[in-house]
Amino acid sequence: MKFLIVGPQGSGKGTIGEMLSKRLGIPLISVGDILRDLPKDHPKYQEVQDTINGGNLAPVEIVGELLKERVSKSDCTNGFIFDGWARRLKDIEYFDPGFDKVILLNISPGTSVKRLSSRRTCENCGSIFNIETVKPKVENVCDVCGGMLLQRDDDKPEAIIKRLDIFNEETMPVIDYFRKKGVLLEINAETLPEEIFENVLRALNKN
Repeated sequence: MKFLIVGPQGSGKGTIGEMLSKRLGIPLISVGDILRDLPKDHPKYQEVQDTINGGNLAPVEIVGELLKERVSKSDCTNGFIFDGWARRLKDIEYFDPGFDKVILLNISPGTSVKRLSSRRTCENCGSIFNIETVKPKVENVCDVCGGMLLQRDDDKPEAIIKRLDIFNEETMPVIDYFRKKGVLLEINAETLPEEIFENVLRALNKN
């Protein structure tokens, strides 16, 4: 089982991906996490950080090779879920693992900006909270490890709007590509995560 989750920024790809990973027993592979966990001594570290913080996408060659290495590990034998790949047609041209289904989570631009500008990320463990919907027990302190919660540069409104423009320009052709292949599943992601997840399971015939 090889799944890809796509959608505008803030559509809940990570949340739904984690829920699906637990239900199906296959790993969620997040491009964002792989890039953020890149060692500081990696030759492309600074280039990647500058690109992400500017609201742009990391070079396809770097991400593609990191993903190839990741899926070669034993926990991917029965499949995996990608979050953050195939944002451009050239991504798929570089590395196409052959997705069984592509899950598109649809939300409006206004919802995207509202959700992401409220997001806070732990500087230590990477846990994500939302000051509107998933608040930490102590303001600005991570429930998991006690680290400080920060607003990432790419979660600020100006960066979000730029990323949405990139999504519309570069990712919509990818979505059309998967639609023509007959593997695209479109899900309304404006509702609560539990409802979205149930709709995903129903669309996959896994409920």
